[in-house]
Amino acid sequence: MSQSLRFGLVSVLVLAACSSNQPPQPPVETSEPAPTASAEAPPAPTSDKPAPSGRPAVSYANAEKITETFGATPAAKLELGKEGTILRIPEYALSDGVLLTFMVDKKGKKAKGGAGTIFHLYAQMPPSEDFRAVSTKGPKFELTLNSAKVASPNLAIGEIKKDDKGKEVVEWKVIAPAKKDDTSATFELTDFTNAYLQITSEAPSS
Repeated sequence: MSQSLRFGLVSVLVLAACSSNQPPQPPVETSEPAPTASAEAPPAPTSDKPAPSGRPAVSYANAEKITETFGATPAAKLELGKEGTILRIPEYALSDGVLLTFMVDKKGKKAKGGAGTIFHLYAQMPPSEDFRAVSTKGPKFELTLNSAKVASPNLAIGEIKKDDKGKEVVEWKVIAPAKKDDTSATFELTDFTNAYLQITSEAPSS
């Protein structure tokens, strides 16, 4: 074997030995992007219902008529006579001062199928004597009446209005009770202006 060939083989063997003796290189760590924070959850919805005022409810009682001014607070209870006739005005049902009259109306117009006492409920805003429409701004008004021995008592609501000729007319609707027992029925009212109220045996309006 020639000297140059021998030298080449020796060089290859040396390089191979050096390569095999090198320590293994540690794996290169790849950095992953840190997880991004998810979008912030929207704030929990807040209730539109105002907190209780803490003011004690007021009560009024009379044999035939109650006229008082009521506002957003406190709650109020109006009781006529001794047969359990009660109008309840919850807190925040009204938004501002309203003059309400709740009375027995001996000259009121009887409802179809009507039984028992005719009541009259109306609202005004002094100094005006005009009747004012009232709609609850929160909880419903509650009216409890003696069922007048009607087996299935409903409430006839007759809104008193004037036609094009200025003649007084009554527009009736009938609603079912929210609850009842053996002697009375409780109805929920959402609005009124100038209305007759009477227990009726007629079915609720469609």
